[in-house]
Amino acid sequence: MKKLSLFLFLTLSLNVFLAQTVYAATPDEISRAASYAIGLLGIATIGVSTYLFLVIFQPEKF
Repeated sequence: MKKLSLFLFLTLSLNVFLAQTVYAATPDEISRAASYAIGLLGIATIGVSTYLFLVIFQPEKF
């Protein structure tokens, strides 16, 4: 449970920095909430991709 809490905290902290980068890189047409959503979606995509990569190349662990 402690690892999960730490993982969630680090993910949300990373999202704060990633969302600011997305917000700064786009014109003012995108809202701040949308930039946080895009950042979270990017983190989720990378996480799922990493998981699937590990499952494909190391199936005996799962």
